[in-house]
Amino acid sequence: MKTKLKLSLMTMILGLTNAPIASAALEQVSFTDTSGNPKNVDGRELNMVNIRDTLTLKISSGLDRKIRVRLQHGTGLVESQLTNVINIHDRLNIDGKDFYGKEVILSKVPQNEGEYTVVVEYLDLTNAVVSTESYTFVQDTIKPVISGQFVHILNAWYGNINNFGHTGTTKQLEVSGVSDNNGISRARYWVKQPDGSKKYKDVEYNLERKTVIVAGNIAATTGAGLVPAPGYYQFGIDVYDTSGNVSTLARSSHMDFTCPATSSNKIEVRNAQSGVWEPYYSGMTIYSNPVSIRYGRLLSQFATNASPYGWKKLNHMVSNTDSTYAYFQPTINYPQMYSYFHFFSESGHVCSTYYYRDLNFSLAPGVHKAPKYTGVWHKNSLSNQWITNESPRTNIPYTINAVRVFVEPRSYRQKLTITSGGSCYVNPGATSCDISTNYVYATGRGYIPYSIFTAKEDGSMSIHGGYLYTYWDFNRIAIRSIHYDRSAQTIKMQTYDADTVFDWRSYMWRYSSISATANIGAGPQDIPVSHTNQIDLQTYDFSFDVSDLDVEMNVPFAFKVIDSFGNETNRVETFTIDTVKPKIQVKYSGEALPEVLSDIRDLEIHLEDFTEAVPTSVQLLGSDAEENVYLAVLSHGDGLFSVAKPKIFPTLNYEAGERYRLIITAEDEQKNVQSKEITFGYEPDNLIVVEAQPYVPANQALYDVSSNALARIYTEDPLTMEGGQRATGPQTAEISNRKDSDFAISIVSDSGVVNVLPGETKAVMVDLGPAGDLLEVEVFPSERMEGEAQFMFSIPSLSSIY
Repeated sequence: MKTKLKLSLMTMILGLTNAPIASAALEQVSFTDTSGNPKNVDGRELNMVNIRDTLTLKISSGLDRKIRVRLQHGTGLVESQLTNVINIHDRLNIDGKDFYGKEVILSKVPQNEGEYTVVVEYLDLTNAVVSTESYTFVQDTIKPVISGQFVHILNAWYGNINNFGHTGTTKQLEVSGVSDNNGISRARYWVKQPDGSKKYKDVEYNLERKTVIVAGNIAATTGAGLVPAPGYYQFGIDVYDTSGNVSTLARSSHMDFTCPATSSNKIEVRNAQSGVWEPYYSGMTIYSNPVSIRYGRLLSQFATNASPYGWKKLNHMVSNTDSTYAYFQPTINYPQMYSYFHFFSESGHVCSTYYYRDLNFSLAPGVHKAPKYTGVWHKNSLSNQWITNESPRTNIPYTINAVRVFVEPRSYRQKLTITSGGSCYVNPGATSCDISTNYVYATGRGYIPYSIFTAKEDGSMSIHGGYLYTYWDFNRIAIRSIHYDRSAQTIKMQTYDADTVFDWRSYMWRYSSISATANIGAGPQDIPVSHTNQIDLQTYDFSFDVSDLDVEMNVPFAFKVIDSFGNETNRVETFTIDTVKPKIQVKYSGEALPEVLSDIRDLEIHLEDFTEAVPTSVQLLGSDAEENVYLAVLSHGDGLFSVAKPKIFPTLNYEAGERYRLIITAEDEQKNVQSKEITFGYEPDNLIVVEAQPYVPANQALYDVSSNALARIYTEDPLTMEGGQRATGPQTAEISNRKDSDFAISIVSDSGVVNVLPGETKAVMVDLGPAGDLLEVEVFPSERMEGEAQFMFSIPSLSSIY
């Protein structure tokens, strides 16, 4: 076995360019925020921050560059840092991607609130500024303001912030007076668990009302997973501003979303003959009408001051008690088709409902049935026809001028009454009578249920039979805003309906349909709603995904909002839509791409798109050294880009299939992404390949009998600069040991013996003397190993002492 040294010798003059660096960038900013949380932010998205300590900047660049970073506050300089020259060994790994670049630490934390600028300057080897980039951020360490307290918004019935139940009684929780000068980014609702941990749910923030809304399906259901059992819980909200500062509001309340068991509940009917309470059963005989009934619940299931969970306390819906049961005891006229009642939990929600229509009695001789309501018709000023709908709705002004009420026939004369209307009488055997009314609907919106009562002519046996339910709405929903999110290719529309109320009636006035239509060359195209987000009961956000349009043009969109009464709101907006990926064309010095390149800097990347497009990454892969690095990109204007020269080895095994791959990824302003991959061999114009030099496996320089080094790097002619002038004096050279080499190498230079590990690049000094002597340096293995090392020697920039 032998040890071999294989040399690629490149003595060259690198032409420097002043083209701005397009994708050399502030790749990542790391810091600890004021809450003690570590943050990693994409440099391109650096905006609002709350920095507690040092800033660590990861900056990508091309090789042979220095980076100067300045942190400025207004016109004042806070801190400045200058890096060493970036070489092949300066690689940053961010999210699995390798870049050439440097990590810069700024230790002077921004002390003041307000705007700061990070200025990144890229310098060449002569310290001339090649390009400059600026990144502006706002330091904000002030927490959001929470001036309000938790408010319980009642859906119906009972419940309050101190003890609340499920969504039957809890519409939502609200905290008003929530604001921040730089904006609220999100809010979270939490409940502290019995084990001391917290469980969280994201909730909505209404900017217009400056209010955090905790919807009932989060705050008041077991399904949300926040409240495992009835109990006294601490809960709160965490409100975050756009910088990450957080404020917290907390309190404690009783929460109970459950109901007592009803299996022990009982219904009893008083026998008017015997005076005994008898268990109810369907078809049982009653001896009087009205009839007395009592509904019993176990006393042990009622809430107390010490344990406020269970049936609402004994002062509610309780007529009397015995040693075991509490009773609610109504006396009713039979039959009844509408009336009912609820039993409630202490937390306010309905836990049991009893409908009188479910009762079925047989009447003893001489006991009469009460009147029985069966329906209602109405007429309005738009038509002289009877309308059989008992729940009229309108968005057209009219007046209901008559109603016809229906009942079962009876042997006695019946009196029928509708509130705010009047009365009429039904003779024995008849089933209806008419009442003139003047119910006017002309403005605004509303809901009025007109109660209908039936009774005997003298008013006895009065029963609430039902309602004529009336609804109206003449108001349109407002479109509060429409904007186009180019990065998401989504149009977002916010609507506001002032008619919607914050209680059990919220379903009555709301949106019915939302639509958007794109007017493009092929004709109108419907854009479906891709996402709906309820901010609160009156405010909604709707998203329309336009990514399937396949256009590059200014597109008019027609938006339509229809409410539950048919009122329409229309609006037209025009947006620049580009859903087509950029076109990528790669040339070489203006010509077609050859199979083998001599200078990767002569690659031309041409981008075409309706909106501005830029390369977001250029990844170099391949060769026998298994290269994998992201390159800096230079912009030349008008969609033309090139790459900064990396340190790469020639593809000496090209005939055996050794190739480089270049993957170019481009993105336009509307986040359409296109990738293109090319393959090529690499052979620089001034490449000198020295055959592998056999060497004894020794870790020192060896010489032949004539005192000549066994392995050396040399030239047969003097080195000259551009224009033919001979290079003289000290020269800064670089020696790179390919990373798949089997061992480290050493080079004997004018700056001493330099060891270079596989994958390393080291700077060395060679002195050509005042006359421009021939280049000659010794090289030998650093380790006693068998194998092969391939290395590259280059002088990036020749110079002269004259």
